[in-house]
Amino acid sequence: MIRGIYTTSSAMQYLQEQLDVVANNLANTSTTGYKRNGMTFNQVFNAQQANNREKIEQALPPGRINTYTEFTQGGLKETKNPLDIAIHGDGFFAVETPQGVQYTRDGQFTRSPEGILTTVNGYPVLADSGYVQLQGEKFSVGEDGTMMVNKEIVGKLSTKTFDIREAVQRSDNLWSPVNEQVEVKDAEPQIMQGYLELSNVSIVKEMVDMIALQRWYQANEKAIKTNDDALNKAVNQIAR
Repeated sequence: MIRGIYTTSSAMQYLQEQLDVVANNLANTSTTGYKRNGMTFNQVFNAQQANNREKIEQALPPGRINTYTEFTQGGLKETKNPLDIAIHGDGFFAVETPQGVQYTRDGQFTRSPEGILTTVNGYPVLADSGYVQLQGEKFSVGEDGTMMVNKEIVGKLSTKTFDIREAVQRSDNLWSPVNEQVEVKDAEPQIMQGYLELSNVSIVKEMVDMIALQRWYQANEKAIKTNDDALNKAVNQIAR
């Protein structure tokens, strides 16, 4: 009975973490360029089977809860705003932050009071020539990322790519490699001016998942109560 309580409580912890991930996905359904997160639980069944097959006894590795990112292309929404820029394909925009260069798929850019192209959070967008100066009326971006102000080339957007499995998702919809050993390479996606990449989260799927997780959580709560009642009866009644 006690073992059942421990097992069920572990399942509830996993379900609670899943609920947190689903809630975060739902909260970011309207976040430009947001990528859905999911969870997996690495079971130890293969290790146990290997022990049985080889007739040996050894400690099993602990199960691990892992969060992964579903890095599929989000839909593209036309805005006709020249400062809205979407990436179609692999890659990130490079931006300057107080913590160094980080990367984002959020192309909802704006112009700072100093005339610099920035993210909505105020981080300067980087080009091959440094910051993007918008000292002019007409701003255009080609599909290769070449930018022009008043028909004069001012630089090319810096777009980078790296193994997303070796990256960390930061606040403000930013990403960065886990360490300096991760290779960051130039990317050549299709750049689309006047468009924004939508979140790849499906509201319907997340709502269905949330309902299912809540039901499983409630079922485990009932299982713990049943085990607790049985344990209480064994201690206080049968033992007498």
